[in-house]
Amino acid sequence: MNRDIKNKDIKGSYSRTIKYLGIFGGAQGISMFLNLVRNKVASILLGANGLGLIALYNRTIQMFSDCTNLSLSFSAVRSLSYAYENEDEGTVEHCVKVIRSIAFLTGIVGMLLFLICSPLIANWIFGRYTYYLSRFIMLSPVVLFMAVSGGEIAILRGTRQLNKIALYSLLTAVAGVLFAVPLYYIRGLGGIFPAIFIIAFVQMVALLRFSTKRFCYRIKPFSMSLIYEGIDMVKMGAGYIYASILTSCSIWLICKALSEIGNGAVTGLFSAGYVLISMLPSVLFAALDSDYYPRLSGVFRKKGERNVMVNEQIEVHLLVQAPIILGVVVILPQLLPMLYSAEFSPAIKMTQMAMFGLLFHTLTYPISFMPLSKGDSFVFLVQKSAYNIMFVVLVVLGYHQYGLRGIGVAMFLVRAIDLAVVYFISNRKYDFVLSWRVVKFFLINLLLYAIVLYTILNMSGVRAFVVAAGCVACSGLVSLYMLAKHETFLYKVYKRLFRK
Repeated sequence: MNRDIKNKDIKGSYSRTIKYLGIFGGAQGISMFLNLVRNKVASILLGANGLGLIALYNRTIQMFSDCTNLSLSFSAVRSLSYAYENEDEGTVEHCVKVIRSIAFLTGIVGMLLFLICSPLIANWIFGRYTYYLSRFIMLSPVVLFMAVSGGEIAILRGTRQLNKIALYSLLTAVAGVLFAVPLYYIRGLGGIFPAIFIIAFVQMVALLRFSTKRFCYRIKPFSMSLIYEGIDMVKMGAGYIYASILTSCSIWLICKALSEIGNGAVTGLFSAGYVLISMLPSVLFAALDSDYYPRLSGVFRKKGERNVMVNEQIEVHLLVQAPIILGVVVILPQLLPMLYSAEFSPAIKMTQMAMFGLLFHTLTYPISFMPLSKGDSFVFLVQKSAYNIMFVVLVVLGYHQYGLRGIGVAMFLVRAIDLAVVYFISNRKYDFVLSWRVVKFFLINLLLYAIVLYTILNMSGVRAFVVAAGCVACSGLVSLYMLAKHETFLYKVYKRLFRK
């Protein structure tokens, strides 16, 4: 009887994980496709230099945004969720007001800071003060738009309006194509600035449209009592805030270093590969911030439940991601030129080797939530600091020594070392142990990926494709079989396909 109940709970837990993975992963997948369409058009109209400029502008804005917006889209969710779960409408509305006030205030501070630093940025990055200064000034309101958007995302997450977040991601991707493409076509490189401005504004308006249907927009950004309450909210997510800042700064430093060591085209090639490497995890890990993190926080003091939950998340995401990663690696020589242009072909080998690291990231990412769930912001900060320092140093050294392939190897090594660091800390500090099932699935897919990588680097033609496709098929069948044992719908599909 107890075993039946346990099996039922496991199936229900797997069903929940797969459900949210499907909702957010599907929305993120469509958004990713639309963003790739936009990048494809941009690569044709603007070339690698144009994509390099877009990367520099976006990373500069993101860096200022992360430094000033206090990561409200993540850090304020816990307080609002608690009030919402206890059905305290008055407290919920007050929390919403606090979040919006802090978001608006941090947005104003970020915008003013960006304005003050614009001359220095224009001169440091481009060495052409007068030409680029006006464009950077025009982009300063984008920091405000992003801060307001972050506050509204926190409100939607905290009040469980997850379907609206998924819809928002779709709408903003559509807006990116509709507004950016005509501007790139009409104005060329000069269309980059207005495109970034308009897309950020549309994102903010879309979020306000969703959230104000339930909560009227009221703010008191200069009320000291509200600011004090907002600071208390932010303290809970301090580690996440610093991590976001470190990540933005590290990408910005890499783009800057590559543009100096190489040229703008090298930065564009790195950005094209990095987008693909980043998009796959962002699609498949989309549900973790919204669903897994709050649940893990609730059971963190129960060691047994906590370890089971973390291993379950790793197992499901590993089984889902591994065949997809292998498949993308195999078709990348056709996929990358199709998504961008033939000019980006030199980035293929770099991206294929870098994707090796995504298998390690599948284990690392769910484990990395453990310090935040306990409130150990310092531990989380140490982990992220170590990762970002290694990332910048190894990528720059890799390119300096071995060119684009060196970047690919460096990105793989960073992911592998990061897994070792994160697991060591979690094992010693939180008594976390990977289950044998997770280790087994990881080693199987690691072996398959090694075969695929060796094949694509040393073989060619039909034989290489057959061997690589066979590895992808093996990974997919293992994943389908294991997921089918826990998920009712998949089990029915499996029985229809493979049982008489």
